Parts: sequence; structure tokens; C-alpha cells
Amino acid sequence: MRVSGTLSIVLTVAFVLAGCQTNAEHQAAVEQDLDVRLARLNGYTMTQFIAQTGMTPVNAYPVGSGRVFVVDGPPVYVTLFATHVMPAVTRSSACRLLVATAHAGGGSSTDDWEIIGIQRSGPCNNLRV
Repeated sequence: MRVSGTLSIVLTVAFVLAGCQTNAEHQAAVEQDLDVRLARLNGYTMTQFIAQTGMTPVNAYPVGSGRVFVVDGPPVYVTLFATHVMPAVTRSSACRLLVATAHAGGGSSTDDWEIIGIQRSGPCNNLRV
């Protein structure tokens, strides 16, 4: 009876470990999912992007035959707790999207710029896209 109890514990631990995912694997999956969600926005106009995400550009600059819109996401706050030798420290950072667009209309409104690619930096895991 003792052997079967030990075998049961060993099998339970094996199944738990087989289902585990490392932090790096989890982060890679999150990053890949975000890349897929952002790629779905290719072909949208900037007006559609703003309506879909609720984020508006903070800047734009011309490049080649298009324009890059700079979009800052909501801030993320990280706090390092106090120790005996250091006070608590809180820092904020935000996701930044560089939305490459091509001129797709006659004017210069956000309806006239079609998304051809999006680059991201910073903590973008919580974007609503």
C-alpha cells in the first residue's frame, strides 16, 4: 500500500511539472499574442485605430511617402518596496507605439492615413487591442 501512495505522489508531481510554464515561455506567448493583435490593425485608418483602441496620437512626423504617428499607452507603475537601507521607490513607464501609415486619401485628416505597420516598446501587455 505504501508503494502505491508514493507512486501516486510521484505521478501527481510529474503531471504538475509537465503543465508548468516558465516565466520566459509565458512572456514569449504574451508578446506573440500582442504582435498578432497589433498586426490585425494593418489596413485600418488612424480614425479606426483611435476608435478601436481609445488611444490618440501625441505626435506625428513624415517619413518617405507616409507618416508615423506616436501613440503613448497608459502608464504602468512599479514599486520596489523599502528595505533597511533604501526607501520605497516607484517608477512609471508607458507603452509607446510607432504607427507607420501610408497616405490613402486626398486630405490630411486621420481618415486619410492607413496603417501599414506598428512597432512597440515598453510595457504593452495591457493594451486594449
